[in-house]
Order: sequence, then C-alpha cells, then structure tokens
Amino acid sequence: MSGLPSEVERILAPNPGPLTGQGTNTWLFGRGEVVVIDPGPLDLQHLETVARAASVRGGAAMVVCTHHHPDHREGAERLTEMLGTPLALFHRRAERAGELALEDGDRLVAGDGWLEVVHTPGHSGDHLCLFAPRERVLFSGDHILSGTTSVIAPPDGDMADYLASLARVRELDADWLLPGHGEPISEPQRAVEDLIAHRLERERQVLEAIGPEPLAPAELVGGLYRGYPREVLEFAAQTVLAHCLKLELEGRIERVPGDGEARFRKP
Repeated sequence: MSGLPSEVERILAPNPGPLTGQGTNTWLFGRGEVVVIDPGPLDLQHLETVARAASVRGGAAMVVCTHHHPDHREGAERLTEMLGTPLALFHRRAERAGELALEDGDRLVAGDGWLEVVHTPGHSGDHLCLFAPRERVLFSGDHILSGTTSVIAPPDGDMADYLASLARVRELDADWLLPGHGEPISEPQRAVEDLIAHRLERERQVLEAIGPEPLAPAELVGGLYRGYPREVLEFAAQTVLAHCLKLELEGRIERVPGDGEARFRKP
C-alpha cells in the first residue's frame, strides 16, 4: 500500500465471498494508540492478529464498526474483550453498557491523531465513514468499495440517502479512500464521481425498463445485469428495488397495490 500514511495499517479477514471480495478489511489508524475499524468476522486467529498489531502500535483506544452487518461487526465484542477497550457504534446501535454512541461530527482521538465521524446512510441506515483530516484519508466501510458497488437493500438501505451521502463524501476532498473490501483507492474524487454516474445510469435503465405493465425488480435484473454471476443477482434485485422506491417517491413510477412482492409501472 505504497503512498498511504504510516498511521494506517490493514489486516485482511479470512472471509472471502461474492459480497466480501477477498475479505473484510480491518483497519488500524493512529500512532502511539490506535482506533481499530471493522473487526470483521468472529474468527479468533484474525482477532488475535489484530490485537497483536494494535499492541505493537501502542495499544488500542477503541474499536469502531462502520455499520452493523456481520462481516464488519461479528467479531467486535470479542475483540473489545481482548483489548480491554470500548466498542463505538452509531448511536441507534449502541445498546449495551460501555458502548460509545457515535453521532455525525463526533471526534475520535487516538494517540496524536483523530478521526471525524461522518454519518453516511444508504448502504445501511447506521453507516458511518471515518475521516482523518490531517492525513486526508477516509475509511469508507461499505459506502464506497474497490472493484465493485455496494448493495442497497431496502428497507435499511435507501438509494436517495446513498446518493446524498456520496455527494457529502465528495466534499471532504480526501486523498485516499480506504474501503471495507478491496484495495485502497488513490483517486477518491474520480471514484465518487464514477459511482454517482453509475447509480444515475442504472436509475435511467430501470426507468426505461418499466412500462405500463407491472413488473417486479427481480424481473428486471436479467436484462439490467446481463453477464453478472448468478450468485449476485439476488442482491442486484434488492438494489433495483431501492432504485424503484426512489423513483416512486419522486412520482416517476407507481407501485401496484397487492400482497407479496412489490411491482411497479409507469403512471
């Protein structure tokens, strides 16, 4: 990871898969004391590796989860026990005694560095990014990934929120994006612009594919995601649903009344 600030270290979790790529990136940030970001799965060998790396750097101030999905949070409680540190979460997810409830704009101090909490709903309602202004790096969790796009799965996922959060991240003007999966991104502005353009183009395709006859998102996936691996199509249908719900909210399509799977048509 040539070019990254020395305050940053990545430890790859052993949980590869269709949605996780090579695995979850557990990030350490700081010098003299660190913040551990996204412990990943409940894999003791991985957590022990993270704990050792934190110790080498001077110890851990806290463990932070960008959001509640298991590939990011499952090992969090066990790691905090190993490190003797608190677990920091979006305030609506902090439910246990000793957990730190984070809100947009909070500052997390570790050693001689600090991170700003940026609430970025879209992939999930509780999603947080963490920005280091001095080092100009943004830990982007699943908000922005490397080599793929995030699944937006309603009702927790929201496409309008996602696009608004992307616009907010663009304004931070980071030099590096450090995602929850995949390699560091060295051209953040281009990556965010490309992602916004991709989502708007997909929205255009969804709108074009919907006509006067009711269609369910799953019926649109085959045409919209032609050539994609079969194992990702179920998740793609969730993102298409998120597009449909945004278009419905804007009055550009309407939902057909009825039980079961949501179906949409042009008014």
